[in-house]
Amino acid sequence: MLQVIKILILVLALGLAAGCHTTTVVHKGGETPYALAKETPGPDKKAKQGSTVFGIYPTGAPIEASCDRNHPEVIMKTGFVDLVIHALIGPFYTTKTVEVYCKP
Repeated sequence: MLQVIKILILVLALGLAAGCHTTTVVHKGGETPYALAKETPGPDKKAKQGSTVFGIYPTGAPIEASCDRNHPEVIMKTGFVDLVIHALIGPFYTTKTVEVYCKP
């Protein structure tokens, strides 16, 4: 049992040292993405998205957002809480935070 705890602590420490994972999807944008900008406005839509079996099967309905005549930007983040969930029960259930921005 002590060995398992040491491994979990090592995995969490490596995750914190490596930083959390962020994926940004920009549709036809020419300027700097909000994920790289120093200051960003609040997201137009923010939600948690969960999945099972190594992240293959989603557990909920897809997140829907529309940007009328704007360029959408979607940022999918694996934050600290998401990292802890993944480290403890990753093969069975994992989460990520999804933020949608409608750029002018």
